[in-house]
Amino acid sequence: MSTKTFSALDRNSTIKQMENEHFDLLVIGGGITGSGIALDAINRGLKVGLIERNDFASGTSSRSGKLIHGGLKYLQKLDFNVIKEIGSERDFVYNNARHLVYPIKMNFPLIKKESYNLLTLKAGLSLYDRLAGVKKDERHVIYGRKKTLQYEPLFNEKTVTGSGAYVEYRTDDSRLTLEVAKTASEKGATVLNYAEMTDFLQDENNHVKGVIAKDLIQGQNIRITAAHVVNAAGPWVDEVRKKDRPITGKYMVLAKGIHIVFDHQSLPVKSSIYFQHKGRMIAVIPRGDSTYVGSTESIYKQDMDDIYVKSKEVDYLIGCLHSMFPSLDLGKKDVVSSWAGIRPLIGEDGNSPAELSRHDEIFESDTGLITIAGGKLTGYRKMAERVLQHMEKKDSTIKSKNTTDHVKLSGGHFNSQEEITSHVPYLQGKFKHLNLSIEEVNDYVFRYGSNTENLLKLIDRYDDRLEDKELRNIAAEVRYTVEHEMAASLADFYDRRTSYLLFDLDKVKRTLTVVAEEMAQLLEWTEARTTDEIEKMNYEVEKALTFVE
Repeated sequence: MSTKTFSALDRNSTIKQMENEHFDLLVIGGGITGSGIALDAINRGLKVGLIERNDFASGTSSRSGKLIHGGLKYLQKLDFNVIKEIGSERDFVYNNARHLVYPIKMNFPLIKKESYNLLTLKAGLSLYDRLAGVKKDERHVIYGRKKTLQYEPLFNEKTVTGSGAYVEYRTDDSRLTLEVAKTASEKGATVLNYAEMTDFLQDENNHVKGVIAKDLIQGQNIRITAAHVVNAAGPWVDEVRKKDRPITGKYMVLAKGIHIVFDHQSLPVKSSIYFQHKGRMIAVIPRGDSTYVGSTESIYKQDMDDIYVKSKEVDYLIGCLHSMFPSLDLGKKDVVSSWAGIRPLIGEDGNSPAELSRHDEIFESDTGLITIAGGKLTGYRKMAERVLQHMEKKDSTIKSKNTTDHVKLSGGHFNSQEEITSHVPYLQGKFKHLNLSIEEVNDYVFRYGSNTENLLKLIDRYDDRLEDKELRNIAAEVRYTVEHEMAASLADFYDRRTSYLLFDLDKVKRTLTVVAEEMAQLLEWTEARTTDEIEKMNYEVEKALTFVE
């Protein structure tokens, strides 16, 4: 195991490592794709560096529908190879990160005038079970109209004619990405967030041999050399490519999607639901005290770093809900949070929007810069494998195979679902004096997994410092994420480490002062920096509830 840390407090030593080592591979981008490539490469014995210009998962990888899909939605397109691949990949992700990936019951209602009927749904789900290698106890069940309405009384009884029930897997996309990056670091990769690539280094033959990156926290430039450089910057890959060569051939087309969040009592569905509305698939997913709904899809050409939810997009999703659940009087007033994200689709001159590719593709320029674009959260391991296979063709020293199918992610050291659920009462009993409810410990375990005990030890240390239990807990949680998860801003903590911004805005408002004070002390912020961080966080809270025209 590496002695490298994954702490924001050790940033200076990480920067020195970046400057002093010559890497076999440098990855640009700390989303799920880049983090997955770093983990694959370090597991093969390569010397690996990774830089991310913002925070891990700060782009597409924290703004998905938070599902590890088995590929059902690709049935209509007859994309059987994709279904087969990501169906098997889902099992690997589940086994390696049980604290973040878990099965949920998904209800697929049959609706009049939509494309599925009882026959095609049965055939489709049967084919899906076979292609995706679905476990016997998770295979689909078909219900008639009567049983469907018994199981979900909120359905529109005038339009729903039956349903299929199958198993999907829910996740926390930003934490999954973080744990992949952290695992790569634990195995020896040198990983740095808030380091923006500004220029390429080239040798006398004009081949890329590294980058100049700017440390966005302290302002200095970092010179990083590497034998191979992979651009895995997600929606920003073309911005990176432009610094190497003018864009020719294929290019990124950005698709925007939004999700809106309700209190579960406002949208009290009994299980997760995936339904068609005029051909488009809409997901309704219960999560604790919330239910979130998405997604829309539209071509996006505006600011990639500040994406707003539009009023008409919310109206569209609420309209879909009204058609599916007519007894519920849902409106914008009931939306308690929201998020918007973009994903890169691959376009080419002469092709129509309908021909945009949703598959991952690898490009290589004449300077040797390798770019991977597109892809899906579930398939991150396979995307990494394809990048390493591409590198192997031109570098004979890269010969070992991808073995990350059996690499437990940080926090994921459980061998069964029973093992993780039994860990919750064990920890509650061990730290009984902290008066944590079983629900609170459960939330921590399904966030931090096998690392949760380290957090509870910190809460114990804070027990005499803060009388208010909620403030005590969150102050300790801040410290844990700074010291062990490279959190370097309030948004890192509230959004990508904990998802409080997405699912518990009231908690953000209640705790912001204490969290800002704790983080400022740990990271030695100036008063001006602290004020700026609080203002930015208030902006994010406002944005989650503001829908622009």
